[in-house]
This record gives sequence, structure tokens and C-alpha cells, in this order.
Amino acid sequence: MSIYEVREVRQHMKESWAIGWPMMLVMFFQFSIGIADVYVAGLLGSDVLASVGYVGQLYWTLMIFANAISVGTVAMVSQAYGARSGTGIGHISSNSMTMGIVVSGLITAISWRYAREIIDLSGMPDSIRGIAENFIKIFSLVLMPTYLMIISSGILRASGRVKMAMVFSCAASLVNVVGDFVLVFGWGPIPSFGYQGIAWSTAFATTLGMCLNLSAIFTGPYRITVGSMGRPSGKCLRNLVRLGVPTALQQTAWNAGTLVVYFLITRLEGSQVTALAAITAGVRVEAIIFLPIFAFNMAAAVVTGNRLGARDFSGARAGAKVTAFLCVSIIVVPTAAVFIFAPGISSFLTTDPAVLGEMTRYLRINMLAEPFFAFGISLAGALQGAGDTLGTMRIIFASMWLFRIPSIIFAIYALKISPTGIWWCMAISVVIMCVLIVYRFRGDKWMHASMDKSKKTMLWEACLPLQAKLPTVTNPNDKSSGT
Repeated sequence: MSIYEVREVRQHMKESWAIGWPMMLVMFFQFSIGIADVYVAGLLGSDVLASVGYVGQLYWTLMIFANAISVGTVAMVSQAYGARSGTGIGHISSNSMTMGIVVSGLITAISWRYAREIIDLSGMPDSIRGIAENFIKIFSLVLMPTYLMIISSGILRASGRVKMAMVFSCAASLVNVVGDFVLVFGWGPIPSFGYQGIAWSTAFATTLGMCLNLSAIFTGPYRITVGSMGRPSGKCLRNLVRLGVPTALQQTAWNAGTLVVYFLITRLEGSQVTALAAITAGVRVEAIIFLPIFAFNMAAAVVTGNRLGARDFSGARAGAKVTAFLCVSIIVVPTAAVFIFAPGISSFLTTDPAVLGEMTRYLRINMLAEPFFAFGISLAGALQGAGDTLGTMRIIFASMWLFRIPSIIFAIYALKISPTGIWWCMAISVVIMCVLIVYRFRGDKWMHASMDKSKKTMLWEACLPLQAKLPTVTNPNDKSSGT
């Protein structure tokens, strides 16, 4: 490797790490909220704990559209930032915020009006329906702030303000964690709200996070105005939908597939309870390793988008590879530690000998696939940053619905296999997903996914006013920056 290539790799590592480490902290802050909610709910009783788990899944299912809008926004904003177009960043941001308000407003009205019907459809036990309905009504009041917080956070990190997004996320998370205890149990002049304090804590923290993010977006270097949000661009909105819909379908397919896997585990003869307990506890341990993986997934999206916006196609590919290898290098040590100390880790979460043994096997088998998962998810972030959300969706769908679920069905009903066989099916599906993503990444189509082929322009340019149009991109090897 030449000195020039070494310097280039170092530069890519510097860019990836500059975005990756703040995002790791953001993921940790969000993880801490979930832990605090579950801990406080557990202190109040099993019925509250069950309600928090049920409603939490429903609540984050409603966030699929927020995440979809955010992915499309990050792809276009990061490319506009790479092209040094402040006008582009501002117009994309205003359009995405408008879309977030409209979509979240509709979902808020539906969830508030049909809270009871939603609970009926979810199949919740009668003993927790009253508690769950109160949770849903409070959460529905802050759907719009949550949507705007998620979208605005994406805007900040895609436009070079990732540390600002980190600080704001830290503040909101701290308020949420402290609020869980203060609002549930009361403190000084603040009365106790009981179990509803968990929901109100999330509501206050989310609103704070939204306000902090908006304070930067409405006053920062790429500030938007309320007036600009009231004049959305049809072309820009269509492009956000074009990039966001595949992401929404991808997350829906993955979440639905996960529920099917849990259902299939209940079909095991004689060991379904042990297997369910093992995977439930094992996923909690895996979640810690997922934090840096998804942080670098977001970092790869921004780095790739920036490079493509600057028309540096070779730099986009190189940066994505460096980010993926950096992610793998970071999770290797904790992955190895979990593999080696799986029995001891499992003993902290269960005392049942059968569950302990199965959880140990679950962790060790899945840790073997963890480096593949890290590499694949990081590259998937690069594909999304390039606007190749449709290609990513197809791969995730294929790995879940064309391999994982059919293989588990075959293992259970044809081979009469033990839970360990299911863990192997899950791990192998991760390797297959990684191989498919790498294959997609090795081609060139993903780098042109955010191009309007008929007009030879990038999708984000449709958000610009006519008088601010940039030169069209006609040469994929052109590395010149935009004007």
C-alpha cells in the first residue's frame, strides 16, 4: 500500500470515527431509557411491566414511518452537504419536517381515537388492557414531537452537526431516566403519577429533544423557516417518499418476521418455554453489541452521502469499506468476551439450568455471526446513504422471509430439531444477508440509486428552487464538488 493510500484510509477512518463515536453515545442514551422504563415498571408490578413491553412494541412500530422519512432525509441532506449546498440542505429539511408533521398528525388522530381498538387487535390480556390504553393515549400525544425529534436528529448528523445531536440526545435521555423515578414515585412538590409517570416522562423528554433539535435547525447555518415548511415542493416530497417507503417496508418485514420466529419457537415440542426464555434474555445481551453496529450504520450513511454529493464516487466506496471494517474491529472484543463468558453472563439473567444452557448456546452461536452482521449492516448504511433503499429492502426481505423463516419451519416440522438448530438457522441467515449486501456493494448500481435518470441530476436537487439549480451530474467519475 502506497503512502497516498495509507493517508486516504486514515482520512476515511477519521471521518467515520468522527460520526461513529457520537452516534454510539446516542444509541447508549436511548438504550438507557429502555432499561430505566423496564426497571421502574418492574418495581410497580408484573402487570405494569407487561404493559410497558406491549405498548413499547406498538409505539416503536408507529415510528417506522418516522425512521423511513429520516433515512430519505439523511440520504439527500448528506449529499447536499457534500455538494456544499446550504440552500439544498435548508429546502430538504423543511420538506422532510412538513412530511413528518402531516404523517404524525394522521397517526396521532388515529391512535387517540382508536386506542381501545388497537389494544383489541394486539391481543393484550384483559388484566393489562386498562393500563395499556392509558399508556397509548399519553404516547399518542407526543407522536408528533417524536417524529420531529427523529427527523431533525437525522438532519443534524447529515449536515455536519452530529456532536450537537449527541448533546441534545444526552439531555433528553437524562430527563427521561430521571423523570421515570420522579414522576412515578413523586419528589418534593412533584406528586406521584404512578405508572402513568413512565409515559409522561417519555413525553416530556421527547418534547425537550424536539425543542433542542429545532432550536438548531431554525437558527443554525442551514436554518429553515416556518414559511418554507408551508410551501413544500411536490418533487422533493415524492423523492422523500421514493427513498423512505422501501425503508418502511424493510422494517415492517423484519419486525413481522421476528414475530413469526417467536411464534415458530412456540411450536417446539417440549422445549418451547425454555427456548423463548433463552432468546428473550439473549437478545438483551446482544443489544449491547448492536449499539456500535447501528451507530456505524448511520455513520456510513452520512459518509457515503457526503462523498456522493461531492461526486467522489471512488471515495464513497472506499469510505464505506473503511467504516465497515472499523465497525467490525470495534465489536470483535465484546463479541469474543460474550462467546467465552456466555455461561457466566447467562447466570446473571436466569437460574433455571435448562434456560441457562440454552441461552449459552444461543449466545455462542449468534456471536459467531456477529462480525458478519456488523460488516453487513455497516455496508447497508452506505447503500441507504446513497439512496439505494430499495436494494437494501430486497436483501433484508430475502434473508428473513426466503431463508430464515423457511429454514426454521423445515427444522421444526421436518427435522424435529432442538432449539439449537433454530439458533443456527438465525446465524446462517445473517451470513447470507452479509453476502448479499457485499455482492450488491461490489456493483455500481447502488451509487446511482439517488439519480434521476431522465434528468441526469441527483434526487436532492429536485428540492432546490429553480434559480438555485446545480449543474447536472453526467460523469460518474467526476470528483469535483458542487457549487
